[in-house]
Amino acid sequence: MSRIQSLADDLGNPQPALRFLAKYLSMLPQRVERIVHALDDRDAAETTTALLSLKISSAMVGALETEHQCRAIESMIREDHFDDATQALPALQQTTDRCLASRSNLIRAAHVSLSGHGGYFRGF
Repeated sequence: MSRIQSLADDLGNPQPALRFLAKYLSMLPQRVERIVHALDDRDAAETTTALLSLKISSAMVGALETEHQCRAIESMIREDHFDDATQALPALQQTTDRCLASRSNLIRAAHVSLSGHGGYFRGF
């Protein structure tokens, strides 16, 4: 929750941070699918772009395991190790699946975390 807290602090308001988290979670399946298709096509540029998108947004919401997995796969692509990247993909999918399965708990935890910080959500 510290990353979401930092994002809310940077924005000066928890609402956009919570919206970003919700949007991140809703877009997670499409982002992973984009990586899967790019790897299947062995398209280094598209795979890298898709990985960067997921890596950066994961870092912003505090999905550190996903961020690290994206970084590792990105490194494999840069070294032209598509087979290794493809073998690493199921672990990324499992991590994102766990994240999605915890979606309501994550959003609730973020709301609770931000509600106690600086009086956010007093009016709710």
